Amino acid sequence: MQVDFKNFDFFVFDCDGVILDSNLLKTNAFSKSLPEYPHEKVSKFIDYHKANGGISRYKKFDHFFKEIMQIEHRDDLILQALRNYESYIFEKLLSCNFVPGVEKFLNHLKRLGKDAYVNSGSSENELLKIFRHRKIDNLFCNVLGSPSTKKENMIKILEKRSDYEKGLFFGDSKIDFEVAHQFFLNFIFVKGFSEWKDIPDKLVTINDFRDINF
Repeated sequence: MQVDFKNFDFFVFDCDGVILDSNLLKTNAFSKSLPEYPHEKVSKFIDYHKANGGISRYKKFDHFFKEIMQIEHRDDLILQALRNYESYIFEKLLSCNFVPGVEKFLNHLKRLGKDAYVNSGSSENELLKIFRHRKIDNLFCNVLGSPSTKKENMIKILEKRSDYEKGLFFGDSKIDFEVAHQFFLNFIFVKGFSEWKDIPDKLVTINDFRDINF
């Protein structure tokens, strides 16, 4: 794919499945965070997780205990599940693979003087630690994650910009597409590691960043 970067002033990236090859790791982490619950309930939860990429882990666990397990008093259960999840996933995110070609692409944007942002459903504090450890934090103007939603993060990105139509969002989930559409950003679907199934027709699509000629 040939992209004319002169048409864009800023670029927005999801993290999991777009910058880091971490979608499968996180799916496994959600499963392993609930060892004492029935397999069929956890399996239903994993289906929900895959269909709702980009939503914070807190909201996903809240859905599990409220809608699937139908537990009314669930705050302590959510906190325990979050601790299980975080103890499993953090070290793996420090060393998992990058999505092929993304480092080269981000460094190219940096050389061009283009603004790049991260808009993720992952924990913002966790993202900052991981990006600093992996020495890619300097490639972004801002790294935004939960507890803010992706919509709230996009408002933060755009509040000092007037060039919405010159933004390009790289995402791999339904919510990425919806947020880009809501704020009139161009969108490219990164499908190589995506767990999104009901993909609209006619999306501009790449497998990974090796598909972009720059």
